[in-house]
This record gives sequence, C-alpha cells and structure tokens, in this order.
Amino acid sequence: MRSARIAIIVGVILTAFGAWAQVSDVAEGGSWFKWGPTSLAMFGAGIAAVLSGIGSSIGIGIAAGMATGAMQEKPELFGRFLPLAAAPGTQGIYGIVIAVLVLNKISGGMSIATGWQLFFAGLPIGFAGLASAIWQGKVCASGVGLVVKDPGQFGKALVMAVLVEFYALLGLLTSILMLGKI
Repeated sequence: MRSARIAIIVGVILTAFGAWAQVSDVAEGGSWFKWGPTSLAMFGAGIAAVLSGIGSSIGIGIAAGMATGAMQEKPELFGRFLPLAAAPGTQGIYGIVIAVLVLNKISGGMSIATGWQLFFAGLPIGFAGLASAIWQGKVCASGVGLVVKDPGQFGKALVMAVLVEFYALLGLLTSILMLGKI
C-alpha cells in the first residue's frame, strides 16, 4: 500500500505542475507561473482524471492479481474472472468524463470564481473514484476467491462489486450536478 500512496502523491504533484505551468510573456514582466481561472479549472480536471485513474489502476491490480493466480487452478473460469478484474476500471472512465466536461467549460473570459467552481467540480469524482476503485478491487479479489470455490456464485460476487461502484456513481453524479450549475 506504500507504493499506492507514493503513486497518489506523485500523480497529484504532476497534475498540479501541469496545470500551473502556463507560460506567459516574460518580456512583459510576467513569469512562468500564472494562477488564473484556466489554471484552476485545469487543476480540477487533472484531479478528476488522475486520482480516479490511480484508484482504478490499483483496484484492477488487486483484482487481476487474484484472478491471475486463480487461473492457475481453474483456467476455464477466465470469462468469469474478467468482469471482476475489470470492474474497478470504471472509476477511471468516470474521472476522464468529468475532466473532459470541465475542460469544455473553460473559456477566454472566465472569472476567477468560475475557475474555482470548475476546480471544485473535479473533486467529488477524483476522491470518490480513488477510494471506491481501490475498495472495489479488494471486493472483486474476494469475489474471485468465491468463484474459484463455487463458480455458481459469480452473480453474488458481481453484485458485491456493484455495491462499491454505487459510491463512485454518486461522486460522478455530484460532479455532473456541480458542473451543471456553473
């Protein structure tokens, strides 16, 4: 889990530098750093995409690792392991959707208040996607273990994974509703 924390920190730092490092005209006394509404909006989009993407990659790694080990015993169950291993990946997709919606709201005459609103609109799916994807990966890994013991229990394992997915959907819905008010 330590490597997951390091990946999260590195992802947030890289996102922050990418959003902030907008070049302005140095000849006119500007600097490389411009804290404006566009930077804020881009940072919000980055948080939505990066945090949910990190969560998805960790969650898929947890579930797929378990599935790969289980296939050594029962390779014929690959078709049932695949949805369980892929389920945590949806949070990353939700984060990308919100990032695109935030980026599409950026305009030239945007106020700093609008920039902050777009920044905050990326937070719900970023953090909900991060946490729910990791926990969904753990639930899916347990589901793989259940399916190995009794393949007829696949539906129950998938339902348990969907229960965790619900909270990522709430984060997505919150971000969409916030964007709708901007």
